[in-house]
Amino acid sequence: MNDNIIYKEDNQIEYIQFKRLLDLGIVHCYTLKREDVDFGTGKKEYDESFDRICGALKIDKEKILIPIQTHNDNIRCVNNETTKEELENTDALITDKKDVVLASRNADCILFLLYDPVKKVIANVHSGWKGTFKKICQKTIIKMINNYGCNPKDILCFISPSIRKCHFEVDEEVKELCEEIFKFTNRTSEFIKKGNIKDEKQKYYIDTVFINKILMEDIGIKSENIIDSGICSVCNKDKINSYRVEGKDFKRAIALIKL
Repeated sequence: MNDNIIYKEDNQIEYIQFKRLLDLGIVHCYTLKREDVDFGTGKKEYDESFDRICGALKIDKEKILIPIQTHNDNIRCVNNETTKEELENTDALITDKKDVVLASRNADCILFLLYDPVKKVIANVHSGWKGTFKKICQKTIIKMINNYGCNPKDILCFISPSIRKCHFEVDEEVKELCEEIFKFTNRTSEFIKKGNIKDEKQKYYIDTVFINKILMEDIGIKSENIIDSGICSVCNKDKINSYRVEGKDFKRAIALIKL
């Protein structure tokens, strides 16, 4: 844990919060790993997990909007009249409504919590490597600017625990795709590193967190306003859910944010 975050345990659930968001009065969390907590749809622990985190944060379960994430770049602007059908095939939510709770779920992917304290706008973004390659976080910020009049210099970005460069290992095909998409940055050597040869195939490590930081700064987000938990889900597998560690029986964490 670093100085940007604090650890909490309440109502039989463990989670972290960002100090800066707390100072600004924003209700939020990122849940940690427990045997009896799982936010995966259809899991037996699903309802009880929501009851616990809602009790800990003192929020109304019925106010939570949970998108059906499909690793795309679809972004929805939502309010208290948004239907479940409108949340299908969606990986990012934005709102300026106080009675709405935005959710996203992960087990290695990056979750971004965004907040503009001037315009009072929040967003919750799910970005795996596919979402990163589609620049979903950058596109969400652009939508905040265009739809809500946000100034990028005011927007704060908080980065959840996720798989980091030390463990995000890919094959040549993904590495080449990454190089092609982000060659315009002239910085690919900074976020793509050569790994070992496994099963006669060359492996590479990609720093998707760093890529997103570059994309955010390119559209005006201040570097000091990008606050990273700095936690790798694989390195901290005892506390963070990880698909790469747990395999097909993996559990999901949830990130929530509310004005």
